[in-house]
Amino acid sequence: MPIRNAAPHLPAALTSILPQLSQSGEILVIDGGSTDDSVAIAIAHGARVLHQQGRGLATARNQAILASQTPWIAFCDGDDRWATDALAVRMRSLKANPTARAVIGRVVRERLPGTEATPAQLGQVGRSVPGFTPGAMLVRRETFDAIGFFDETLAIGTDSDWFVRLQESNQLVFHIDDTVLFKGARGVSLSADVDAYRRDLLIVARRFIGRRRGNSKP
Repeated sequence: MPIRNAAPHLPAALTSILPQLSQSGEILVIDGGSTDDSVAIAIAHGARVLHQQGRGLATARNQAILASQTPWIAFCDGDDRWATDALAVRMRSLKANPTARAVIGRVVRERLPGTEATPAQLGQVGRSVPGFTPGAMLVRRETFDAIGFFDETLAIGTDSDWFVRLQESNQLVFHIDDTVLFKGARGVSLSADVDAYRRDLLIVARRFIGRRRGNSKP
């Protein structure tokens, strides 16, 4: 869980995860320099907190993956919530399909108390959509050896870039109809920067086209 000044919404995120963990599971929080009570809240909820080395969302995710000690990895941002049994339904699917690299559930956007959402975010509130976001995924650890880690040169499009590479890899991925994540609609969130997001997606698209052209050469 990457965080930075996430105190208003962090307790809800953490309490949505805690009851679902087995004895061997842990919550690993990567703090990007919070100046509020985020770190204290995370520790109070039993999370292991690491101070982020470097900057950016991809750096935080990669640091957590490298520091984790479990064969399965799941994600949740500090302003999102797991659905009840989100871990169990994904774990059942992954165990039932031992050749699958990852399982992905569905996501519902929700409003966060005390925050303003963008018009685009408000238009998505309450809708169930396929979860092409790390918070909706449970992934085998070795998948990152096969796919690579999150691209730290991208500010916002790093998740999209990783999912594109996952699709290209022909690794077996299962999609389930269960809602596993409630994603917070918050106008000051990173994904709300539409211009930056478009720039990153253009880079992702160019890379994809370049790889396709390279693979098509005799």
